[in-house]
Amino acid sequence: MAGYIEKKKVNGGVYYYLTESVREGGKWKKKRKYLGVHTPHGFEKPRSEPKHLLSQSELKLIDEIQEAYSKAHKVGPTLWKEERDLFISFIFNTNAIEGSTLTLAETRKVLGGKKISGKKYDVLAARNMKRCIDMIFSRKDGMGEEFVLALHAAEMGGILPGAGNYRQVDVRVGKYVCPPHTEVLRLMGNFFSWHSSASKSLHPFELAALVHLKFVRIHPFRDGNGRMARLLMNFILLKNGYPLLNIFDSEKLLYYLKLQEADFKKRSKPFVKYLFRVYALQYKGYLNLKGVR
Repeated sequence: MAGYIEKKKVNGGVYYYLTESVREGGKWKKKRKYLGVHTPHGFEKPRSEPKHLLSQSELKLIDEIQEAYSKAHKVGPTLWKEERDLFISFIFNTNAIEGSTLTLAETRKVLGGKKISGKKYDVLAARNMKRCIDMIFSRKDGMGEEFVLALHAAEMGGILPGAGNYRQVDVRVGKYVCPPHTEVLRLMGNFFSWHSSASKSLHPFELAALVHLKFVRIHPFRDGNGRMARLLMNFILLKNGYPLLNIFDSEKLLYYLKLQEADFKKRSKPFVKYLFRVYALQYKGYLNLKGVR
């Protein structure tokens, strides 16, 4: 049984399991094999983050954005209709960052059910992204492994063979050499364990930003990791009642530079600060944010 090591606390006791997510009857289920009460060789406790990566004034500003936005919109499934242009812009930009040639106008046509000639895979990528957004809004539970795998299957369905499965090959992104594929299961196990713990202590925005950063560092899939990171970031935000964060294709050079800086310096804080500035400027219209630069 391939999988990752999971630590569970039951009635005050600590137990270890080898856990694997498998698809049965079209649904994802977890299968566990009991390993015992002793810490297995190779099990690593996820590294904790500082209590907060943003200042109290920055966190307060984000919460003020959330409060102002929620007065105008209900964050839920109906938001697609209320903020259609915002979500179409997100789909256009998140795909354009990865090389899609669809224009914003073409993306709007595709999502409106209209046909455009050529660009088969770009059209499919836009439709797939709409499916992913629907999945985010219909998801009642947290960010489990079965959800991440199903989300990737929806994102890359018809585009990438083996969509919804972790990569079985080594990859690199520019100068960044991703962890070996043999480490992906263990690293993703640590990722989910970290998320479970961090969600209890970090502000939702900090959590969303770190989910993005940690996910792309692992690069668990052969393709589609950038879009997945931005989807999961927004899953955290939307499920906590915060508006969507859009990274614009026109600013992708700075976005990539901030990701590279975080990897080079081995520090998460600058990337979280960068996303805060993007977010604050994006929702400047809801508040008097003249001091934000």
